[in-house]
Amino acid sequence: MRIAGAYALAAGAWIILSDKATFRLFGNAPQFTLISQYKGLLFVAVTSLLLYAVLSARLASIAASQRALSESESRFAAFMDHLPAAAFLRDAHGHYVYANASWQQNFAGGDEWLGAPASRFFPPDLVRIADRDHLRVLAGEPVGERTLRLKGKLGERDWLVHRFPVQLDGRTLVGGIAVDVTDHRRLEEQLSRLAKMEAIGLLAGGIAHDFNNLLTVISGYAQLLHRDHPSPAATEIGKATERATLLTGQLLAFSRKQVVEPKPIHLNELISSTLSLLQRLVGERIRLQSDLHPAAAGVLADEGQMQQVLLNLIINARDAMPDGGSIHISTRRICFLEPADTAGLGLAPGHYTLLTVVDEGHGMDAATLSRIFEPFFTTKERGHGTGLGLATVYGIVTHGGGAIAAESASGAGSTFRVYLPAAPQPGPSAQNGSPFPQGQERILLVEDDDAVRSVAARMLESLGYRVVEANGGPQALAAHSNSSGEIHLVITDVSMPDIQGPELLRLLRRREPALRALFITGYSEEMAQLDPQQRGAPVLQKPFTLLSLATAVRSALDA
Repeated sequence: MRIAGAYALAAGAWIILSDKATFRLFGNAPQFTLISQYKGLLFVAVTSLLLYAVLSARLASIAASQRALSESESRFAAFMDHLPAAAFLRDAHGHYVYANASWQQNFAGGDEWLGAPASRFFPPDLVRIADRDHLRVLAGEPVGERTLRLKGKLGERDWLVHRFPVQLDGRTLVGGIAVDVTDHRRLEEQLSRLAKMEAIGLLAGGIAHDFNNLLTVISGYAQLLHRDHPSPAATEIGKATERATLLTGQLLAFSRKQVVEPKPIHLNELISSTLSLLQRLVGERIRLQSDLHPAAAGVLADEGQMQQVLLNLIINARDAMPDGGSIHISTRRICFLEPADTAGLGLAPGHYTLLTVVDEGHGMDAATLSRIFEPFFTTKERGHGTGLGLATVYGIVTHGGGAIAAESASGAGSTFRVYLPAAPQPGPSAQNGSPFPQGQERILLVEDDDAVRSVAARMLESLGYRVVEANGGPQALAAHSNSSGEIHLVITDVSMPDIQGPELLRLLRRREPALRALFITGYSEEMAQLDPQQRGAPVLQKPFTLLSLATAVRSALDA
C-alpha cells in the first residue's frame, strides 16, 4: 500500500508539474502533444525502473527473512531433537501438535503421533492423570512436576514430567518436558540401601564389641578350667565360643570394622571351619563340596577379610542356583616363573595359593561377565542386591597383592579363581598340654571391663607374668608413675571412656619412649583405618585364646 500510494503521488505531481512546464516552453498544440507523449514514455520507464528496484529490494528482504526464519526453525528443531528429554505440545483438545525426536523414539514412530490423543500411546490410568494436569494448565492453575512410570519402546522407565502453558497465534497450548530419571532413582535407592547397611553395620559393630567382651570372659575361663582340670564340658564350652567368635567375625566383616592384620594363615583350616556355617547359609538344596590340597594351606592375608571373601563368593554362587545344585571349593599351590605366565592377572612371578569356587548356576553372558566387579552393578531384582559383594571381594584380593578372575557362559555355571600370595605353612597349634610361650616380666593391663580385665589377668598370671591392673587411662598413668618396678609391657584396650588406648600409649611413651605395648580390641573403627606402622603397637582381636594371648605377649616383649 505504501508503494502504491507513493507511486500515485509521484505520478500526479509529475503530470501536473511537467504539463505546466511543457506548455510554457512549447505553446502550440502539435509540439505540446508530441512532447507529452515522450514525457509519458519517460515517466513510465523511470518509474518502472524505480519500482523494479524497490520491489527487488523488498523481495530480497523477504527472502532473507524467510531464510533466517527457516534457519531459526532448523536450529530450534535440531536443539529440541538433541535435547536429552522428551518434549511435546498438545492443543486445547489434548491432541499432539509437536513432538521432538526423543518423544517419538520412546513413545511413537513416524507421523502417527501428529493430531493423536494421549490415549493412543499410554494406558487409561496414566491418560487420566495427564488429561487432568492438561486441563489445570489450560485453566491457569499451577501444576507441579510429576514422576510417572511410562512403558515405551525402550521399556518401562521412570519419567519426571513438567507441563506449562504456551501462547501461540492467539491460542493456548500445553507444553511438556519429560526427563528420564530411571538411573537417578535407581542410584537413590542404592544409596538409601547403603545408608541402611551403614546403620546396620554400626549396630553390628557395637553388638560385636560387647559380645566379644563376653566371649573373652567365657573363653578365657573355659581355657583356664580345661588347662587345670581337663573335662569334656570345658572342651565343649571352648568349641561353642569358637563358633560364636566366627559369628562375631562375620558381623565385623559386614560392618567393616575389622582390624586388618595380614599374616600367614591356614586357608584350608579356615575353609573347613566355616563349611558348616556356610552349609546352613546356602540351604539344604545346595551341596558344598571341597577339595583342599595340603600344600596350599599357607597364605598371607587377613583372616577376617578372607572369611568375607569366601562368604561373598558362596552367596553369589547360591543366588545363581535358585533350583539347587553343587558348589565346589578347592585349593592348590601354583607358581608363576615368568611375568607372561600370569596371563594378564597383573601378578609378579612367585608362589600363590589358588582358591577356586565353581557353581552349577545359570551363568553369565559376556556383557555381564565384563562388569561383575563394578561397584553397584547387579543382575538381581530390585531390592535383592546392592552390587557390592563381588566389588568388595575384588578390592580385598587386589589390595592384598592377589588377583581374581571369573569364567562363565549362559547356562553353564560360573568359576571364580582367587590368587593369594603364598606364605609358609603355619606351624602346629599348641594343644593337649603343649607348653605355651611364657615369661616373668611385669605387665600393666588396662581394661575398663572388669570381667575382661579379671580373666586376662588370670591368663597372664597362669603364664608366669606379674600383672598390674588398671581400669582406665587415668589409673594406668598413676600405676605407671607409682610402680615399684619396671613395666616391661603395657596391654591396653583400644576403646575406653576416659582416655582411648592409642592416646594412653602416647602419654606413656612420653615418659618411657621404649615402652613396649599390645592393643586388645573387640572392634575399633579408628584402628581398622590405620596400617600396622601407624598403630604404634600390634593388635590382638577379642575374644583371644590363651595361646594367641601368650604368643602375642611374647612377640611384643621380644620385638
